[in-house]
Amino acid sequence: MNLLKTILTLVCVLLLPMAMTGQDELQPLSPRLDMVTVDPVTGFAVIRWLPSASQDVGSYVVYNYSETTALAIDTVRSPYITEYTHTASAARYQSVTYVVAAVDSSLNVSPLSNPLSTVWLSAVNDECTGSITVAWTPYKNEYHPATGQVLHITDGSGTIIDEPTLPPSETSYIFTGYEPDTEYCFHVTFFDGGGLLSSSNMVCVTTGSEVPPEWVTIDAIVVEKGGLTVIAGYDQAADIGNFRLQRYNPANSSWDEAGYEAGSSGRIIFTIPAADTATINLYRAAAVNSCGLESTLSGPARNMAAEASVTGTHIYLKWNRPKAGGAELFTVWRDTGDGPEEVATSLSDTLWSDDYSRFAMEVTSSAIVYRVAAKDPSALPDLPAHRSAAAVIITTESIYMPNAFTPGRGIENAIFKPEFSFLPGGYDFRIYTRNGALLFSTTDHGEGWDGTHNGASMPPGVYLWSLRISKPSGHTEVMSGTVTILP
Repeated sequence: MNLLKTILTLVCVLLLPMAMTGQDELQPLSPRLDMVTVDPVTGFAVIRWLPSASQDVGSYVVYNYSETTALAIDTVRSPYITEYTHTASAARYQSVTYVVAAVDSSLNVSPLSNPLSTVWLSAVNDECTGSITVAWTPYKNEYHPATGQVLHITDGSGTIIDEPTLPPSETSYIFTGYEPDTEYCFHVTFFDGGGLLSSSNMVCVTTGSEVPPEWVTIDAIVVEKGGLTVIAGYDQAADIGNFRLQRYNPANSSWDEAGYEAGSSGRIIFTIPAADTATINLYRAAAVNSCGLESTLSGPARNMAAEASVTGTHIYLKWNRPKAGGAELFTVWRDTGDGPEEVATSLSDTLWSDDYSRFAMEVTSSAIVYRVAAKDPSALPDLPAHRSAAAVIITTESIYMPNAFTPGRGIENAIFKPEFSFLPGGYDFRIYTRNGALLFSTTDHGEGWDGTHNGASMPPGVYLWSLRISKPSGHTEVMSGTVTILP
């Protein structure tokens, strides 16, 4: 028994060096990485390879690869499985490179296979230009070069929007004409004559919701304190809240910026403190998006400029309409020194006259100031009115004497008396016959001759008058002349 144990031990000792010197130390041949693709829906990377030509390969190791480092991901423990899905891949965030190595039964590892990289796609929305720029990394596979590629564009529900076919070398595409508040998804697939070679990750972009207002209007242009205030309104359902005021420049047929303001609660107020209010200019308001681009435009409106001229005792006023073809009604305000007073309303015309003789005694300043307001009768009550620049008449110490009148023939032209543009300090007015007989006299500047004497009507003909009146300047005017009683 002891002899048998000794023989067996000796045999083992002799065979051990032979077994050790005969162990397989040859590296198996490398597999060839055939395809790397990305599942666009899940973002998983799928790696496929051709098996190693070595006969005793038992498994394959999949690596993430960079130029200097191969980091093992997993081991496929079968010589017959040549595909691996990397569920933890970063391929949805960047381009990832893979290599594979074969391992034989003696645990010898082959050299690394050829590297292949996933195609990584990105998309950037540019709301300023209304476009999405799609870019991706190149597809590179020397064993399976692509003959073309397709960019797949779908909406959020998966409905195909477009599928442009591109050359295999193309790495970008600009998608235009999109709808706001809409999700668009993008991925590319590369192909050759035999079918699909590789897919990129999928990226979805939701377009901006900066919806422009459906309407913008200029409600009023108010002239005040040497400047202009332009009041505009806009659709509050819009996302855009900034607006630019533009003034038309006829010299070069362009619209120049005249103001920039943010809207609030559907109202925009532009203030131009040094505007030229004597010149009629055309204005409009434009909605401006976050990129500084204009969208919705208002209709044009003009600042109102009033002009006044004097003929005899009549003051003639004219002005322009704030909007072409507008239905505005006009109100005239007059200031004789004690503040503005409404003297005409609901005017549809742009011409109006005032009789200076009727209010001359009320003038307490050196100028009479007129302003005109305009408002569309269909406008909302809270909207302000357009208001013109001031039309100014410089007051003078003027005296006006009619040369004829018709007593007893109605209200107009039935009383003969002087009209003056001031409040007299002293007053003496007299009427005589042509023979010098006194018919009428008064020291009341508001009283005139009614063409009678001692209650009897004087016959038609020529009569003499005299006037002595003291002016505010301190000068006393003495005047005389004739007046005719008309038949």
